[in-house]
Amino acid sequence: MKIDVDIDKFSGGYKLTFPLSEFNDLTDSKMAIAIIKVFSADMELEPELSPDDIDDIIDKTKELEQERFIVEIYEDGIEVDI
Repeated sequence: MKIDVDIDKFSGGYKLTFPLSEFNDLTDSKMAIAIIKVFSADMELEPELSPDDIDDIIDKTKELEQERFIVEIYEDGIEVDI
């Protein structure tokens, strides 16, 4: 899975950009969860995500006619931007 990772040099947070073109089946949703959990662990966060959650994000992204979604991970939590 190819994603873009930006590191905020001031806060130390992460912005993970996931292109929709990388999601073809359930395995890709599970891979996205694993990637999010790895970066979240650095902030001592433990997100509770399921493949259904990722599918919901993908559906909403398509509904808004976007090509990617961004997961922002900071010490105070995790946010998804479409």
